[in-house]
Amino acid sequence: MTLPREYLAALSPLADAFSTYELTTGNHAVLVGGAAAAIHTDGAFMSADFDVVAGNDGAFSEAMRAAGFEEDEKALHGLRGWYHPAHPQFAVEQVSGAYFDGLGDRERCLKLIVRDGAAIVLPAIEDMIADRLGQHEVAGADTAMLEQAKALYALAEGLDLVYLQRRIAEEGGNPVHLGLSNPL
Repeated sequence: MTLPREYLAALSPLADAFSTYELTTGNHAVLVGGAAAAIHTDGAFMSADFDVVAGNDGAFSEAMRAAGFEEDEKALHGLRGWYHPAHPQFAVEQVSGAYFDGLGDRERCLKLIVRDGAAIVLPAIEDMIADRLGQHEVAGADTAMLEQAKALYALAEGLDLVYLQRRIAEEGGNPVHLGLSNPL
């Protein structure tokens, strides 16, 4: 699979906002959730919303406005929502809390250059796998998160299995779903 052209185009103004935010604050915003899974799997699982974790709400709002985003009153589960007039089909939501509740290692994040001078930051693949497994445990019969975790695990290269096991435990997931032992 590949990410649709319009999805890739929507990442460009978001990358502008991320880069402005980083220049302003010295910290990076991180794209999490379904959009991060979509990018990590090259479109095998798609999401029409971009969930973002950013520590400085005011600076992130300013960066979004500077990149041409407009506030969206219909934010579903985040602190604030935005859309870009050129890409109204994709919502951006700033979600609450620290990066994976402060448990993920931000130093492991990946910077994806979208174009010169503009990049988005993605969670480490281990954090994504752990998050999806943890969400699967909460979701019950819905296997979508488990399917994402398995796909991420299958696509990953050079996994830090010690870190992955720790993060799965912290997120409340079950490593047995991936064929890993469950450390007691």
